[in-house]
Amino acid sequence: MSDLGNDDDLLVLHGKRYWKQGRWSRDKKINVRTTARHRQLGLPWLDWGGEVYIPEHDGDAYIASRIRRRNPPRSRRRQSTAQTEATA
Repeated sequence: MSDLGNDDDLLVLHGKRYWKQGRWSRDKKINVRTTARHRQLGLPWLDWGGEVYIPEHDGDAYIASRIRRRNPPRSRRRQSTAQTEATA
């Protein structure tokens, strides 16, 4: 049976949803060790009953803030071509 439909990994406290670290990592397609490293760097987490839980919205916001583009656009190339077109 698939683990995707199983909500045993979900914890709800005071209206906030927390997912077990392994499930949250799998959903984000990152390694559990990466999640553990980011917990030391500022990823919010909760220790509950000997398990580590990641808050759904706060954890998503943290990961989104850490994402960087692989190939950022070069602003110089855009400026130089725009100037060339403007003079032509």
